[in-house]
Amino acid sequence: MPTVPSKTQRDPELISDAPLELPDSTSDSGDRVYYKMAIAAVSELEEVRAELDRVKAKRTIDEVRAGMLEGYSNRVFWFVAVYCVAVGAMLLLAGWKQKTGFALSETILGIIAGSTAVSVIGLIGMVISGLFGGIRAAADKASGN
Repeated sequence: MPTVPSKTQRDPELISDAPLELPDSTSDSGDRVYYKMAIAAVSELEEVRAELDRVKAKRTIDEVRAGMLEGYSNRVFWFVAVYCVAVGAMLLLAGWKQKTGFALSETILGIIAGSTAVSVIGLIGMVISGLFGGIRAAADKASGN
């Protein structure tokens, strides 16, 4: 059978010897330290949240711009591809003019070949500047230009 503890005796002298308040220096400085730590943590949290919001907004703008340009970039690519095939066919036909009967002057052939090269180089330049243009803008902004 378990034993039930007897009633404990309380000594009233222990209560009268207990301090009524904590010393001011200990509680006050401890509270100040925690207060300063809390303020620092809150300000750091606000900075991180602001940076996160800025990054999310930038990603959204880039996604919208890419979506808007996607249809145009596909159309430009196919236009240049068809143009290059047509110019290639014209050059081949002009090269075999004895068999095909298709003849163009040297000046016209040079202009057509040159315009094709300029179109392809320009398209490549636009694609690369579209891909890496953000890096250039960030570098210009960082340098203060």
